[in-house]
Amino acid sequence: MNKNIIYLILPFLVWGCGEDYIGQYALDDVPPGAVSGVSVENIPGGSVISYTVPADEDFSYVKAVYTINGKTKEQKSSVFNRKITLDGFGKSQAQQIEITAYDKSENASTPVKVDIQPLDAPVFEMIEGVTIKDDFGGIRIDWQNPFKSDVVLTVLTTTNKYGGEEWTEADRFYSAAVKGGANVRGYNDAERVFGLYFRDRWDNFSDTLYIKAHPYYEEMLDKSKFRRWNPSGIPYNDAGFPITNLWDKTDALFASVTNDHTFDMGQSATLSRINIRNRPEENLLYNFAHPKKFQIWGSNHPNVNADFGTWTLLGEFDSFKPSGLPFGKVNDDDYNYGFVNGEEWNFPKDIPPVRYIRFYVIDTWGGTLYTQVVEMTLWGETKK
Repeated sequence: MNKNIIYLILPFLVWGCGEDYIGQYALDDVPPGAVSGVSVENIPGGSVISYTVPADEDFSYVKAVYTINGKTKEQKSSVFNRKITLDGFGKSQAQQIEITAYDKSENASTPVKVDIQPLDAPVFEMIEGVTIKDDFGGIRIDWQNPFKSDVVLTVLTTTNKYGGEEWTEADRFYSAAVKGGANVRGYNDAERVFGLYFRDRWDNFSDTLYIKAHPYYEEMLDKSKFRRWNPSGIPYNDAGFPITNLWDKTDALFASVTNDHTFDMGQSATLSRINIRNRPEENLLYNFAHPKKFQIWGSNHPNVNADFGTWTLLGEFDSFKPSGLPFGKVNDDDYNYGFVNGEEWNFPKDIPPVRYIRFYVIDTWGGTLYTQVVEMTLWGETKK
């Protein structure tokens, strides 16, 4: 029986060794033709080089050799591509690079020399367009990042050490969002100098921008004084996730089946800003019951009710999604801003002092009538 099996297999082996056999090309020492029809598009921090590949049947890939900061770099592009992108350049500078075609035997074609001059890396334009404003407890920084580059913003300030002023890092922010924003907090209202610069993932550094700032005075309100409290006509509907979870300094959830919520801060204060940390789950962050538009109303006395005419509007706020991704999709920027650090807004500067708060949700990201929040923090100036 084994003998018959061998006879049946042999014809297929013989047929498989014919002209139609497909497998690895035989090794040779014949180089392929060079790329042709080369064109260059210089972009911020890089160059896109298009070309026509050689007609050799065993052509495999293209390799570009170039220099960044005095170091030789290589970039490869497969047989299926007709362009190669070189990136990581800093300040715009002309240079001549080489593009070489290789076959499956690793034979190299005659190199083609190409002149490129990448535009300045995005970090240089970003530092020129950054805006900085005095803010409560520090400064507010906003910037544009149209190329969605992975950048780090480092903020410096002076600190009195060992009898003299020394530059120290105040904060650091990572982002690839088209519109970036950050607050540097924790300083009193004395004049202070800040310095800031951007860095990309290739260690290209922008110039350092120095500014003098005058932070506005504020203090974090004492959450131990916050109390569950509701006036006539605004009942609690927290379904087992009480409003006290809003200020318990944990990740315990406040959830309500309504959009109208009240509490007593236990202290009178002129509010300066508010921070809300939201649910972190991927299917709930910027989704479902995450507040999208809301109002904060206040009163300095408890003689209020469901009628908004008995309250003072302190501010209306819109939730911001850093990534700009479609509904249902989030990234690390959204997670860090919406949950880790929390969304943050400033109150107008001309509002009166209040003690009782009405948190009214106009709309949620998921269009629900529910409200779900992990933590709320308020700052301002308390009134004795």
